[in-house]
Amino acid sequence: MPKLVELAELIKVELIGQSEAEIKRASPFESASEGDVTLAIDPAYVERLNESRATAIIVGSPIEGSTRNLLVTRNPKLAFARAIQILHARAYEPGCVSDDLIAGDGTVLGKDLSIHTRVTIGRNATIGDRVTLHSGVVIGDDCRIGNDTVIHANVSIYRDCRIGSRVIIHAGTVIGGDGFGFVPDEEGHQVKLLQLGGVRIEDDCEIGASCAIDRGGFGDTILRRGVKLDNLIQVGHNCDIGEDTVIAALTGLSGGTRIGKRCVIAGQVGTNQHIAIGDDVTVGGQAGVTKNIRDGAVVGGTPAQDLARWRRSQVLYSKLPEMAERLKKLEDIVFQSAETDAEQINSADQDREEKS
Repeated sequence: MPKLVELAELIKVELIGQSEAEIKRASPFESASEGDVTLAIDPAYVERLNESRATAIIVGSPIEGSTRNLLVTRNPKLAFARAIQILHARAYEPGCVSDDLIAGDGTVLGKDLSIHTRVTIGRNATIGDRVTLHSGVVIGDDCRIGNDTVIHANVSIYRDCRIGSRVIIHAGTVIGGDGFGFVPDEEGHQVKLLQLGGVRIEDDCEIGASCAIDRGGFGDTILRRGVKLDNLIQVGHNCDIGEDTVIAALTGLSGGTRIGKRCVIAGQVGTNQHIAIGDDVTVGGQAGVTKNIRDGAVVGGTPAQDLARWRRSQVLYSKLPEMAERLKKLEDIVFQSAETDAEQINSADQDREEKS
């Protein structure tokens, strides 16, 4: 159990309080008790700091009048994530290799593996050290799995895929399936475009449950170092996702989409084929990206556009019924005025005719 001063140093925060207090666990604010470190970034929790029984509370700034031990940082959520890893992460302990493992000719298995039941590995594959393969995993011919990677139940990895080190792939994901490529012939029948590329997933990526990452038509589909995918995401053939980009659930990337580094793609986003999204871009939920996006842009809507502009347009859209009613009233006034003017002109013309 680290002392509070040690934990503060490890998670890179400023300590205000008793340095010798011992920390056992990370806990949510409502249930935290003695020996716990917790997080208070919600204003409602900040107001109740002195009610907490936690030994230490991570906050975004010093709190006047607080009687609790505080860990102060400009990024409280990051500090809490680090605290959870320090207090709860378990060191890897190799399990056994199941007796029913099926491995093809030429496959090389690393050291200290944990391979559960009903795992199948194809020919000429390479499995690194300290890899965990959960039940029902299928790995195709000529695949490479890096050290310390964890592949959860019923993941299927097709032939010629490269998975880096310290990658986590959650249950039910399919990697290396064929891209959606067909061409109609003279009679309108669909002719399949053979997919000759593979998939390359670099180190420290995490892929959620039930994702589909298609192989490249020519060349590879690539997830670069540190990419994080939520559940239920489609990555089309020959997509290239930049380092440290995060993508939320139900997003679909059409073939050839290029995404830069450190992007945040919200849920249910869709992209056109072969568009490029720059570095440090944020795409709002349910956006439809139809054209290239510059570095650093924040976009939303369909078609995706500057987020502030899209929000203003949504406000106007919600007011369209009232605006239409006002416009009709203005039209009635204009038409009535025009009719009155016409009547006055006609009357004046008649007077002139009578006088003449």
